[in-house]
Amino acid sequence: MVLSDEEKKRRKRETDKKRYAKNREKSIERSKKWIKDNPEKVKEGKRKRYAKNPEKQREQSKKWKKDNPEKAKEQGRKWVRENPERHREQGRNWMRKNYEKHKKSGRNWARENPEKVREQDRKSYARNRERIRKFQNKWARENPELIKSYRIQFSKRNPVALTKKMTEYRRSHRECEWSDCEQITPLHVHHILSRHKNPKYVDGDYHGRIGNNFICYCPFHHYAYHDAYSANRKQRHQNHLGLLWFKVEKWANENKISFEDLEIELAQMLPSKVISA
Repeated sequence: MVLSDEEKKRRKRETDKKRYAKNREKSIERSKKWIKDNPEKVKEGKRKRYAKNPEKQREQSKKWKKDNPEKAKEQGRKWVRENPERHREQGRNWMRKNYEKHKKSGRNWARENPEKVREQDRKSYARNRERIRKFQNKWARENPELIKSYRIQFSKRNPVALTKKMTEYRRSHRECEWSDCEQITPLHVHHILSRHKNPKYVDGDYHGRIGNNFICYCPFHHYAYHDAYSANRKQRHQNHLGLLWFKVEKWANENKISFEDLEIELAQMLPSKVISA
């Protein structure tokens, strides 16, 4: 009786299955050893199987990742460490193909992680200060009309808070009023009660504090105050911290104060940043 090629293959598979079931442990050990000794052949076999049945291979891969999340994460990290360039290129390709999805995801992450966003912005600005300033100055020279329109819009949204009474108050106070701070210049005048929520106290006259609604802070403690309250305010309030931090940087450079010392002091003053509004 002459067997066809298909029948021979079928019988061989059956024999292999029986042999594997009978000597399962030994078969597994031999398979592991062969895989370890022949990595190129293993890769080639995977490529062929994927090319032949891509959908089936993807489904199997998803199922394995779902059943083995920790192993999948570790394999992913290992691949990234071994292939940084390919990982970056894949990321760029994905972003080009899914630009809107990536932008939406980035906005959601920024809303959920305002502290991390501010920290990233500070580090990025510190690393690329000169390059960023050159780019901003060049763009401003090339777009004077846009700059003018932005200033007008900003002025409408953020009317000037400085009043004559505020100026008088600052001139009468020569020292930061934050506890134990002895900085004398420059000083920022801060409203104790928000001028947006309490417009009738915008020029003082808040009698809960010796006849006025003002208090003087040095740039650093003014930033510290707003940073502490930002957790309970809207995103719009948090966005203003960048401008305050810029003033802190300028003040620190002029007075030769270390940024590391300022950040350490900020962390000590506001360990939880949870202050009721």
